[in-house]
Amino acid sequence: MLGDTTIREASPTDIPEILRQRRRMYEDTHHTDSVVLDAVVSLSSAYLKTAMADGSFRAWLAADGDRVVAGGAVVISPWPAHPYDLECRRATILNVYTDPEYRRRGIARKLMQTIIAWCQREGFARVTLHASDEGRHLYESLGFEPSNEMPPQPAIVFLSTEY
Repeated sequence: MLGDTTIREASPTDIPEILRQRRRMYEDTHHTDSVVLDAVVSLSSAYLKTAMADGSFRAWLAADGDRVVAGGAVVISPWPAHPYDLECRRATILNVYTDPEYRRRGIARKLMQTIIAWCQREGFARVTLHASDEGRHLYESLGFEPSNEMPPQPAIVFLSTEY
């Protein structure tokens, strides 16, 4: 399964790798317009420099030796308080990606468990994400459920406060 794969928190020096994975994630979901993807990478690069510095974007990477093979991230955004959540912030998981030759080895599951544990330690009442068709089974197996939030699509899922 995981073998020698290790998971570590990303730093600003990892931005090029985070952007590579983000682009590949979109390519895997059939977004193939290279002009648009180039813009996504360029705009996201500027965003990541600021967001990683201020702590509103946290990422984790999985490596097989020196090669980074997977990753995932959390965006922390201000959010009004709710009766079930008085923190005035929300966590959204995104950029969960594994290189094709490393899939089905438990790496994405271990990344998600690492991210979820971090969110629990940070006191988030809920964590949201958008699930691709390929990732839906993994997220459901970790306790995520479809939400009733609209838009965008029924692919939004959330982790309940029960963790």
